[in-house]
Amino acid sequence: MSVLRKRKWILWLSALVLIIAISLTIFLQIIIHSNVPELAEGSMEQRYAEQGSYPVQVEEVKSTIGEALYRIYYPAFQGDESYPVISWGNGTGATPDRYDELLTHLASWGFIVIDSYSTTTGTGKEISDAIDYLINENQLANSLFYQKIQTEQIGVAGHSQGSTGVINAHTNFASGSLIKTVVSIALPALKYADPEDVYDTSRITAPFLIMGGTRDFLISPVSTNKLALHTTNASTPVMMGMAKGAAHTAIEGNGGNHRGYLTAWMRYWLLDDQEAMKAFHGDASEMMQNPNWEDVLQANMDVQSIP
Repeated sequence: MSVLRKRKWILWLSALVLIIAISLTIFLQIIIHSNVPELAEGSMEQRYAEQGSYPVQVEEVKSTIGEALYRIYYPAFQGDESYPVISWGNGTGATPDRYDELLTHLASWGFIVIDSYSTTTGTGKEISDAIDYLINENQLANSLFYQKIQTEQIGVAGHSQGSTGVINAHTNFASGSLIKTVVSIALPALKYADPEDVYDTSRITAPFLIMGGTRDFLISPVSTNKLALHTTNASTPVMMGMAKGAAHTAIEGNGGNHRGYLTAWMRYWLLDDQEAMKAFHGDASEMMQNPNWEDVLQANMDVQSIP
């Protein structure tokens, strides 16, 4: 090979590597970074995306040997008030720090939010154990949470691996019968689930919200979210939507595109918030008409009140 041809070959290879590197960078920017649109002024989405009225406190729970077990976000207790519970499921490798702003936000709307320090929550065990922990604390006279838990009003929500975990917590564990609503965010396609994390939405009997993102086309594409909706128990209220510009990690931090409707959904099903209901109730609901969301579908969402 001549020196000239060798140089041309090296230049061609270098250009190809550069093109691949640039393409990969652009691809990663699309699937990792979200583009959060402006929320419509005066909308339900905007209202529930804003901070709630409760000041929030945080409790760290450790084992007898000092291992971090749970972080609990709760409204600053006043008098004998009690509150609904949300048990959160972390995505793979994530801890409560990854969702700190979002979980604080939910607590500001009147929820006790518990998140385990587990980085593998797909089986649902850690999410179920967190519910059991708070129910037990509710009965202990020396506990901070004594008689503060509305044990009949418990919801679960999770991200990625944790979104499979919340389904499994509801369908596979004893405390699942206590769960009044399930929210899966960035639900992975079944091919990505480890054998012990495989979920079955046909067994879901609690109102079910499936939240995805239009930039999450690799792990949680629209086809995966639609399959989860269409295979959900035929009599279960279920709704799905793909937030425009939301990537797989959109829920991290302050909750991004998903924060408003996640909060409204929990307010609706756990606190019978009739204003929040307007975001989801029927074909004329706000979420169905919201241009910030695509592929919004629902079934059995024409109920008039909380069962």
